[in-house]
Amino acid sequence: MISGLGDRWLAGEHMDGVDFGPGDAVKVGSGRGSGGMGRVRLLLGPGPDPRFLVELVDGSTVKVRQSDLEHAT
Repeated sequence: MISGLGDRWLAGEHMDGVDFGPGDAVKVGSGRGSGGMGRVRLLLGPGPDPRFLVELVDGSTVKVRQSDLEHAT
């Protein structure tokens, strides 16, 4: 049985207020990694502004709040 929030998210379970899924292509709008493109790897925390671990195209990772991300086109 998958019980942890991050595990359920990785398995594809919909989470209210979470706008990004595993592997979604994103652009970091502000903060650390601003302007960088990458992919969402992990959901780090829930809340009114969920936090994600994003792997940037250069291979580095940054922790980013949902409000600082936008879907890449």
